[in-house]
Amino acid sequence: MKCRIVILIFALIGLLHTSSSFAAEKLIVLTFDDGPRPYVLENLLPLLQKYSAPATFFMIGAKILPNDKLVKKMSENGYEIENHSWGHENLVKLLREKGALAVKLNLEKTSNLIFKITGRKPRFFRPPYWEINADVEKVVRDLGLVPMKLDNPDINTMDYTDFSNHRPVEVLIDRVKKNIERREKQNFYKHILTFHELPLTVEALKVLIPYFQGQGYKFIRLDQ
Repeated sequence: MKCRIVILIFALIGLLHTSSSFAAEKLIVLTFDDGPRPYVLENLLPLLQKYSAPATFFMIGAKILPNDKLVKKMSENGYEIENHSWGHENLVKLLREKGALAVKLNLEKTSNLIFKITGRKPRFFRPPYWEINADVEKVVRDLGLVPMKLDNPDINTMDYTDFSNHRPVEVLIDRVKKNIERREKQNFYKHILTFHELPLTVEALKVLIPYFQGQGYKFIRLDQ
């Protein structure tokens, strides 16, 4: 009987240690919207490969169409391709003006194209501008897609705003670092960073990826 109690105690200690270790695991998902943009990817993809950093790309169907070979190669190399609508439409507005069927067809067209090229059905959908309401979300979920939402879980790095306003790359680097530091103080160690396929973002990641790896972070794909 004593032996069984001792074994049970050690088992519980091991379980608590495992749970604690998992809870403290530091993870970052790099996601990129609005692509594919070949002129950016020619520099971004080698950078990700250099640091063995997987990434998830939310792509626009209309932009995938003329870049199907590139998207196929990205998928074959382990990058995750997800749904970002057909033409970067505001789906709340689209539903209001043309109904739920128009939203459904928009998302289906994009998902079907991604499946045709990669052989993998998208699992996630990030709405352009993060514009989503209950009606749009129902369409998204009925199609088997998980909607991404601003701040829960997506973190807006604001790289597009920096790029549009010609801010120096240090502004973006500093903002991302401070965002992660703020979340860590709240005991959050798993982060989904929303970037765009921009030259500015590539320059920022040259600093940010090795910095966070040095902080003990592991980069994973969204579907992981």
